[in-house]
Amino acid sequence: MTHERILATYLIETAHPLEKAAAAMAGEQSSGTFVAVPGETAALTARHAARVERITELESVDSPSLPGSRLPKGAAGSPIYRRAEVVLSFPLENVGPS
Repeated sequence: MTHERILATYLIETAHPLEKAAAAMAGEQSSGTFVAVPGETAALTARHAARVERITELESVDSPSLPGSRLPKGAAGSPIYRRAEVVLSFPLENVGPS
């Protein structure tokens, strides 16, 4: 099968570490599940996983753009909300060429 990948660019804002937020996005949008799926193997998950290709940090702000956003567990004090452009890639095999 081809090794071509689809690139997707996102603008994010988070009080979490940017790398952690980007990795969570990649996992949840490709091969991540909350429960074990019959027939799922580590090799299959790795084959279909999204990758974080690039994180470009932008400005930081003192308050979130999204009202009601939650802080990371255990956060104390005044959080800093970091913004970034995140590029994820997905195997074309996940969706096919059509």
